[in-house]
Parts: sequence; C-alpha cells; structure tokens
Amino acid sequence: MKRSGKTCAVVLAAASMAIGAASVARADDRIVANVPFGFIVGHVRLPAGSYVVKEDTSTGAGVLAIQSADGRRNVFTLTIPSGPDRAPAHPELVFEKFNDQYFLFRIVPADGDERQIALTPAVMERELAEAALNP
Repeated sequence: MKRSGKTCAVVLAAASMAIGAASVARADDRIVANVPFGFIVGHVRLPAGSYVVKEDTSTGAGVLAIQSADGRRNVFTLTIPSGPDRAPAHPELVFEKFNDQYFLFRIVPADGDERQIALTPAVMERELAEAALNP
C-alpha cells in the first residue's frame, strides 16, 4: 500500500491519541480504550467512544472481541500473531488509515502477545463497501 508522509503522520497521530487513552485492567488482560474517531473492524463501522478489547476464549485462540463500553456494539475478529512478543510500556491499539477511514489493524496487550488483523488494500476496499451496507 502506498502512503504519503502526511497520511502516515495522520495515522501515527490518530493511533497515538487512542494509545494514550488506553488502559489495562490486569485481572483479565483486557484493553480499555477511548478511541477519538470512528473506525472499522471487519464489516462493522464503529463510532468514536470507549471500547473494551479482549480475547474471546469461547471461540478459540486468535479471536478478539471488541465491545463498546455501554455494551451496545459487539464485534468479533480473527487475528494472527504479528511478530515477536514484547512487553510494551502500555497496551496499544494501532489503526491504519485508508480512504479517510480508520481500520483497527493491530492490538498489543500488556502481556506483549501482539495480534494483527489481516489488512491489504483489497481487503480494506471490501470492508469499506461492507461497512457502508452495515452502518
């Protein structure tokens, strides 16, 4: 995917805002994040707000549940390991910007078990189309 310097800066700035607002409840290894912009996970467009991200142990390894803090919105997504485990200074949610839309791209919990959602330009185009049908 070709990115301009300006686009990368916007993605990093936006991710930093979300990362800075993330905190961890260590009891069950969940990430609680206040995301200041709307974003897409899978085929679902989620509005800005507070979200809880945690592994869904009922469906098997690699499935994450993203739920709005008020419980009104739930999304499950399949993830893959994304590199060597590292203990981060704080948990991170990383977003990728494509066609002025943010996609949840990577999740780094406090234990460093970094997970990634498979995104390519073709996948992002399809997800944008699907999200437009499922607001």
